[in-house]
Amino acid sequence: MANFQTHLNGGIFVSVATVLGLHGAGLVEQGATLGYFALGVAGSLLPDIDADASKPVRAFFNVLGVAVAFAMTLPLIGKFLPLEVALIWVGVFLCVRYLIIEIFTRATVHRGIWHSWLGIAAAALATVNIAHWTMDRSAESAWIAGLMVGIGYLTHLVLDELYSVDLLNSRVKRSFGTALKPFSLTDPRSSLGMLAVVVALAWFSPALDWGLLWADGLPGVAVDAADRLVEAFGEMVDGTGLLLQSLIDWIRTGAAHL
Repeated sequence: MANFQTHLNGGIFVSVATVLGLHGAGLVEQGATLGYFALGVAGSLLPDIDADASKPVRAFFNVLGVAVAFAMTLPLIGKFLPLEVALIWVGVFLCVRYLIIEIFTRATVHRGIWHSWLGIAAAALATVNIAHWTMDRSAESAWIAGLMVGIGYLTHLVLDELYSVDLLNSRVKRSFGTALKPFSLTDPRSSLGMLAVVVALAWFSPALDWGLLWADGLPGVAVDAADRLVEAFGEMVDGTGLLLQSLIDWIRTGAAHL
C-alpha cells in the first residue's frame, strides 16, 4: 500500500489539476480555489482514518474535537461562568480526542468499509451537507466541495491499488482489490450501515440545478482538468528524460577519461 507521503503528494497533484480545471470552466472563483484545494488534499488522506494511530486519524479527531467543543460551548456563553465554559470545552475535546477515537478504532478495520465506493460517497455527501447546512454555502458551492473531497478520496484508493501491484517482480500482492471495492465483503453489517448513512446524506443534500451548472461550463471542467493532468505528466516525463540523458552523458564522460 502507498505510504502517507505518497498519498499526500498524489492528493496535491490531483487537487491542483481539478481546481484549475474548475476555475478555468468558471465554476470556482479565484478566491475560493485554496479552500477547495485543501478539501481535495484532506479527502486524499481521509480513507486512512480506519488505520489505528495513523496521522490522518489523529488529525481528524483533533479537528473534530475542537469543532464539537465549540459547537457545544458557544451556546453556553452568558449562561455559565467563563471558567465553567472553559472546563466544559476541555472536557468535550478530551472526550472526542481520546474516548471517541478509542471506540472508533476498535470498531473499524483497516482496508474495511472506509476503503470502498460507499466510503467515497459518504465522505463526499457529508461534506456537501456540512457546507450547505452548517456553513450556509450555496448548493453549487457545497456540491463542488463534496466533489473535491470525493476526488481526493478516490485518488487515495487508486494509489493503494496501484501499490498492490509489484511490477518488478511481476506479481500482485494480497492487498490488491481491498481498497477500490464497492463495499466491504468481509463485514456485511458495516456495509449495510454505511449504505444507510449514504442514503440519509443523499436525502438531506441540497438540490442542484444541473441545467444551470451545465450552462455555466460543466462540460469544460473534465476537459480542462484532463488537459492540465496530461500537460503536467508530460513535463514530468520530459524532466525524467533530461535527467537520464544527463546521467548517460556523465557516465560517458567519466568512461572517456579512464
